[in-house]
Amino acid sequence: MLKQTTMAEGKPGVVQRVQEFFQEVRTELGKVTWPTVNDLKVSTKVTMLLLGIVAAIIFLFDQVFQRVILVLLNLAA
Repeated sequence: MLKQTTMAEGKPGVVQRVQEFFQEVRTELGKVTWPTVNDLKVSTKVTMLLLGIVAAIIFLFDQVFQRVILVLLNLAA
């Protein structure tokens, strides 16, 4: 049979666990290697360029599918 743990046995409370969590988060964020301003600018430019390319591809597919659907609808009419 499983033994139930109680507060008297030393299980930390909610407040203590939350404080410990945020202390650990702070420690881990201190270990992060943050990008430089130039790295961030380059990454942003690459992201925007790829976003534009994907938007253009989606636009082209949309136009092609639109024309295909219109041709099919005109054949049915």
